[in-house]
Amino acid sequence: MEGVRIKTYDLVIIGAGVIGMSIARNLPGSLSVAIIDRNQPGQRASYAAGGMLGAQNEFYEDNALYRLSMAGRAMMPEVIAALESETGHPIHFSQQGLIKYLSRPEDIGMFNRQYQFLSSTDSKVRLLQQDDLKKLHAGIEGTSGIYIPDDGQIDAACYTMALKASLAHIDFYEEEVISLTHDSHYRIRTDRNQFVCEKLLIAGGAWSQDLLAMLNIHLPVSGMRGEVCYMYHPTLELGPSLFGTNGCYIVPKHDHHYLIGATSHPDRETFVSDEGKDWLLTESSNMIPALKDGEIIRTYSGVRPFTENHALYLDECRPGLYIATGHYRNGILLSAITGRYMAELIQGRRDPVLNHFKLKEFTT
Repeated sequence: MEGVRIKTYDLVIIGAGVIGMSIARNLPGSLSVAIIDRNQPGQRASYAAGGMLGAQNEFYEDNALYRLSMAGRAMMPEVIAALESETGHPIHFSQQGLIKYLSRPEDIGMFNRQYQFLSSTDSKVRLLQQDDLKKLHAGIEGTSGIYIPDDGQIDAACYTMALKASLAHIDFYEEEVISLTHDSHYRIRTDRNQFVCEKLLIAGGAWSQDLLAMLNIHLPVSGMRGEVCYMYHPTLELGPSLFGTNGCYIVPKHDHHYLIGATSHPDRETFVSDEGKDWLLTESSNMIPALKDGEIIRTYSGVRPFTENHALYLDECRPGLYIATGHYRNGILLSAITGRYMAELIQGRRDPVLNHFKLKEFTT
């Protein structure tokens, strides 16, 4: 590394997914900001995401994360419209709702508990029996579903491209972080450059634990690989997204395309297994038999940041050191609201809502 010029910034963000880019988008232009990621922007979990907003999809009781999710979903239409207007990139936002589908008889207790909670907090949520399901999806198999009408979904890949296009004033570096140290400033060494900054943000998803360990901070986050299948069916017409209680989902995309996901493997690999692909095709066809005749365009995977009890971490864990990770399956949903609160925190304004998402107890 001899002879390499040190690059100086007010803030360096490690992680070029939708979380890191959303935070950068909310920062004032007066700050000099760099984003470092070993992959192209948005090419990890963000790119492989189903794109569902799903604010009510995985909650069974009221808590701080549920309220944050609902607030995040409410922000998204305006954020998407602004991004599309600013960049010219279509994001394909659709707000036709979501059906939580009872996939297995053994899930009935969990299913009923979720319905009781959601219907008590949202009068528009309703229980669907078989005839009701067929009115929404003529080809559906099954007996019960929870209809969440206000939910929506976007094209995750288009969203990440629009975010990147909105950050022309930000310096991006596709490089591997080798070391992080701190004295009077934070110092980052990559496989190509050295950086110095007053403030450092770790938004590396499932790799955030490795990065913070370089600064002797323990962050309990691991990787959860999710495999997905992108399919085309020329005549199938689906409206609401379908999310089974077994974790399989079908998200209708534009031009008769359908994203089918997602497996869950506790690792940080990037391949798609034959077993995973078979599971996706079998379970999605159990919901919508017509998908058996669809054309598989591609399969791919992403690694989601998984934490015990689905804890989310949005915090300044040391002076000038910020963390934003643990979004698991809700990175798209929570990207805009994470961007707002974390940008405020970086500028010295801590909203009380962040007190629910501290990392403090894990620092050393």
